[in-house]
Formats: sequence, C-alpha cells, structure tokens
Amino acid sequence: MRAIVFLTAAGLLSGCTSTLTSDPKLTLSPYLAVYQLRGDTSVSTDPGGGAPLQNNPPEPLSLFGQDHHEDDVGLRADFGNGFAGLRADYYRLDMSTSDNGILPADWGALQAGDLVRMNADMDELRLSWVEQITSIKTTLNDEDLTLSFAAGGQFTYRALNLRAKSDNDLRTQNVAIDGEMFAIANRMRVAWRDLFFDIEYAFSPDLTIQGDYTGFNQDFELRGNYAIPLRDITFFAGYRYSSLEADGTTQTLPYSADLQIDGFQFGMTISL
Repeated sequence: MRAIVFLTAAGLLSGCTSTLTSDPKLTLSPYLAVYQLRGDTSVSTDPGGGAPLQNNPPEPLSLFGQDHHEDDVGLRADFGNGFAGLRADYYRLDMSTSDNGILPADWGALQAGDLVRMNADMDELRLSWVEQITSIKTTLNDEDLTLSFAAGGQFTYRALNLRAKSDNDLRTQNVAIDGEMFAIANRMRVAWRDLFFDIEYAFSPDLTIQGDYTGFNQDFELRGNYAIPLRDITFFAGYRYSSLEADGTTQTLPYSADLQIDGFQFGMTISL
C-alpha cells in the first residue's frame, strides 16, 4: 500500500509546473476551530506482584468529561494557484474540563468506581501537495460554474496527550499518542461568482511512518468561502471530521484508542 503513495507522487511530478511555477501565490488562513474530542480508549492495569497485566474494556472519553466543544486556533499556509499546490496546516488542541465521571472499569492506574476527569492537548501538523487533475466549466444563471479536481499526498504528525486523574488526586494516568503517517489526498472545488466550496478527503490505510497510529485513519473537511470582490480577502466557514486509531504502550502499559475530532471552523484567507 505504501507503494501507491510513491507511485501517485511520481505520476503527479510531471504536472507540478502548473501550480508551483505558473504565477503561484502565497496565502495565509488563520482560523478558529470549535472542535470536540470523542471516542473510546482502554489502558491495561498492572496488578503488581509479578501478576500478568490486566486487559480492560474500552471506555468513552465522555466518562472523563470530554464530551463538549472548545475553541482553539489553527493556521494554514498555501502556495500554488489558489486551489492546488503545497499546503501546511498547524492546529493546537487544548481541552480541559471541570466535569467528572465514574469509571465502570479500571483504566490504567485509575480504578473502577473512581470519580475522574481528563485534560487533553495535541499538536497537529499536516503537510500536503496536490496537483490539479481536471477542470470542468459550465454556466449557472449566465455565470461561470467551475468544478475542479486535484489529488496528491499528505503527511500528518500528531502528538496527543490525555491526562486523567481521580477527583481526590490520589491516582493519575497519562496516555501519550504520537506518530507520523502518509495519506492519499483528494480535493474538489465548486466555484460560482464570488462563492466557492471546497471538499477535501485524505485517507491513510495503515500508511504509518512511525509511532502508534494504526488501521484506517481519515480526514474529511468541507469549507464554504466568500471572496470579497476586488480584495485579496476571503472569509470561510467549514466542518471537519478526523479519525485517529492507535495502539501502543504508555508508561509501560499497553493502550488502544479509537478517537474522533470533529466540529466547525471559521476564519479568513489573506493573499500575500
């Protein structure tokens, strides 16, 4: 499967001049991300005394108070023709909670019956390159309507930390999930007058470079954009869904995670 990524990149290489050398432009897009972190995790327990590790069932993050949206920030930079080309996107997740939940089963050092809460933070960097494959033009109400398609590859780095503790501070359990992966990236744009809609989908069928990520990870993003006439400013609003599957060891204890990040984003794009 890794060969698909390299063959796709090689196939697109001959077309790179269309976005990187034909009057390219640089744009910056700061945005507000209103996301939530949800899903299930499990952490094994060490009973001590040389006994085998105890496998625990998956438990939802909502038990730890992670069942709400929070505001964070991100920054995207694009270099290309305004649709395809090179992109760097950095997002910082920082979620705390004052809500508590009661564990039905052990979760690492935390015990069944504990009143628990969790803080989460993550640094995410996505680097992508897509090349335009085709463009279809028609008209709508006597105005040009354009459909554009692009494909390429994406590199993603994520470092997610889950910090849980009992309400009496007697027990704590941290889970550190990090790694890098490749993904196959696809992009579509529908443009009409000063409005355009972008749909992006990247999927990684177990293309992990290193770290704990495994299985099928995917990232879907939908953005509606309005370009101010005769200005180099565009306002946008969008929705993002991203999945995160991982298996690894944290503090010598095996863990597994099946998580999702989803929510809305609002921002503006400035041409430099």
